[in-house]
Amino acid sequence: MTQRYNNSLIHRFDKLAERVDTSTIFQPMMEQLNALELELLQSLEPDQQMLFREWQDKELALEYMKKEWIYVTGVQDGIKILSQLYSD
Repeated sequence: MTQRYNNSLIHRFDKLAERVDTSTIFQPMMEQLNALELELLQSLEPDQQMLFREWQDKELALEYMKKEWIYVTGVQDGIKILSQLYSD
């Protein structure tokens, strides 16, 4: 798969991620998570808050990379399946 096509898939993934972030379907759970996060942060000392934020940033980055990989791999698998179907 070419780099240009791969970049297009990643761009599509980013657009879908934006839609999910603004979707009302997930809003109640996001609000609950935000409230819990605030409560947790308020219970921590400032240096612990900083450490928690750093951990949170790394965890989110890893989750994003994993989901992006799953998305791109799924599209690649779909292309292979379609290619095999049309070649038979």
